[in-house]
Amino acid sequence: MAVSMATLQIYDHYLTTYRHRNKNNNNNQTKGNRRVTRTVIHDQDELKSVYSAIQWKNRFAPLYMNEPAPKSIAYAVHLKESAQDFKQTINSLSEENGELFSIKTAYSDNEALASVDYVSEDSVEDAPSSFDLKIESFASPQINTGEYLDADAPVGLEPDSYSFDILTNRLHYELQFVVGRGETHSSLQNKLARLINNSDLGVSAKVLEKDGQTALEITSDSIGMPFNTKNHFTITEENTSYRKGVVDYLGLNNSIKGATNAVYTVNGSPGSSYSNMFDVYGAYHITLHPENAETVNKAKIGLYPDAESLSYNIETFVDGYNNFLKDAAPELGDEDDGDSSNAGNFAPLTRLLTNDMSKFLKAHRNDLEQYGISINDDATLGYSKVENMADPGMLRSFGNHVLRKLNSISLDPMEYVDRRICAYSNPSTSYINPYMTSIYTGMLFNLYT
Repeated sequence: MAVSMATLQIYDHYLTTYRHRNKNNNNNQTKGNRRVTRTVIHDQDELKSVYSAIQWKNRFAPLYMNEPAPKSIAYAVHLKESAQDFKQTINSLSEENGELFSIKTAYSDNEALASVDYVSEDSVEDAPSSFDLKIESFASPQINTGEYLDADAPVGLEPDSYSFDILTNRLHYELQFVVGRGETHSSLQNKLARLINNSDLGVSAKVLEKDGQTALEITSDSIGMPFNTKNHFTITEENTSYRKGVVDYLGLNNSIKGATNAVYTVNGSPGSSYSNMFDVYGAYHITLHPENAETVNKAKIGLYPDAESLSYNIETFVDGYNNFLKDAAPELGDEDDGDSSNAGNFAPLTRLLTNDMSKFLKAHRNDLEQYGISINDDATLGYSKVENMADPGMLRSFGNHVLRKLNSISLDPMEYVDRRICAYSNPSTSYINPYMTSIYTGMLFNLYT
């Protein structure tokens, strides 16, 4: 399809409709999000299946009189995307064999020191169910700390244009600046810190303060020992363009703390890593937390028993479902008249979805209660861990029902927008209108024709 102003407007409308979806997601991400990448790839057979489902649906669907408002269109698009996200969360709880709620979960008895994610398909043969991790040192960056000078004392250099070079593995950069008459040490150090931080050199800088004195500290963005060089960066004045002397005056090369690798042992066997994230036995993805270096340097890493892992999977599922229902009411009121309080105007749109999900869940209430899952009045779910967990067979069956429900919502989210029936299809024929493959498929284009 050729790109035109109309199609660009359509894409713009589509993006702006739910571009805000991840705006506040940092604290609301479901626990399965790290594992969804393998579930978002669609092969040709799957796309054919979706197209066939659209055709089959429209053979028997009535003709609706439908002139959706922009708000309804935005809601339908957002609902489809929310359903797709929830599908990915559910799929992330299954092994590659497709068995739902079968993902094993790892634990660390010292999360402050080392947290862990477990991905079973990455596992090597004979990976143990638990092991002892001891941290000898963390991966750290290179740090050059300048000399502490009286903060308010004037700089003892002639007012002039100065420069020095910072050499990293990827570039050679010359910093040029002016030392003004009467400029203080603190003023000069802060000027250089801003210049370095604004230049994107692969290093960062800050001014340290202690007992009325200040020092310029420069830190590499990279951690771990460099591959081919001694340092991640070098500060020099050998071939600089302007006046020399600032590097020696500020002592930028006097105290250099070299970068280090993370050094650890697994069940007594030594290991090292260029970063604070590394894999153990393939499946255990470890993340160290240097900010908690004062804590105990040991951790026990292992897999929860099956009952604990199932409980974790249920909790992830419940969180994902509640996020889906919450996301199904996009806060788009500010797109109408600038008043974000109008987000409540979506209540009539979400009513159909809430009622439908309530009926769907109540049909499975008895099965869900065996696993500690409760249904709230607003169609959200609650979860309270039960001691004697039932066999997960019924839960997996319910998960498959949910996936089919989400597929139905994704196929035609316009079912959850109020619309009037204009005419029923002729039951004696299976003719499909080729220009009406799906009312949802064409609804965005109707605004521009």
